Amino acid sequence: MGAAMGGHLLAAGTPLAVFDVSADACAPLVERGATACASPAEVAAQSDVVLVVVVDDAQTREAVASALEGAPEGTVLALCASIRPDTCAELEAAGLERGVRVVDAALVRGERGAEEGQLVFYCGGDVEAIRRLEEACAPFTEAVVRVGGIGAGQVAKTANNILLWANIRADVEALRLGRALGVEPSDLRAAMAIGSGANRPLAEWGKHRLRWPHKDLEVALAVAEEAGVEMPLVERLAELMQELSVEDLHDLR
Repeated sequence: MGAAMGGHLLAAGTPLAVFDVSADACAPLVERGATACASPAEVAAQSDVVLVVVVDDAQTREAVASALEGAPEGTVLALCASIRPDTCAELEAAGLERGVRVVDAALVRGERGAEEGQLVFYCGGDVEAIRRLEEACAPFTEAVVRVGGIGAGQVAKTANNILLWANIRADVEALRLGRALGVEPSDLRAAMAIGSGANRPLAEWGKHRLRWPHKDLEVALAVAEEAGVEMPLVERLAELMQELSVEDLHDLR
């Protein structure tokens, strides 16, 4: 996703500094004019806005620790991975000690959204920092939404992901039933698109890559348990999503 985002920035003429633990991941961007860096600290030292696009809390902590070593006062540091809200608060506090504005900026719409330049950021944190993030990321975003204080963007993404995977699983079962009863999935989808059961995954059927349902739902269940909220549907949904593949979705086109 970071590579796709970087490509849109370069196409818009935005100066770009990049780092990845795999130099090969950065090579296509460097060939197009991005500056290759040896560490997150080096990226931060020459950037107004830094996007941390990694996988999880551990990688985010590691990247932010390095970035804070090089970030000038006033830098905006955006946490783009799906991570815990309390991790965001922890890293915001570390940033404030150095005069760096850390915000959470959870990415919504996945790899396809990044490639199409239609990502949505769910954000939490300082209002002015998020405004600067919105300006910097305009070449690859459809919307940058501040949901609340630090960590709120992650809460919004978790809620979004629950609904995404629940819709996909429900759509699969509804389309399978329709086909078993003699109605082609394509005809059924067209009918559902104007009914009360309409949903975005159904409208974009066949495009989802099913990269992270297990991880997303693990996060949802972990924070729900800590909050004392029972989520029986999500508990079952995690298991049901493991049974699905991209081929299952294509089979119902």
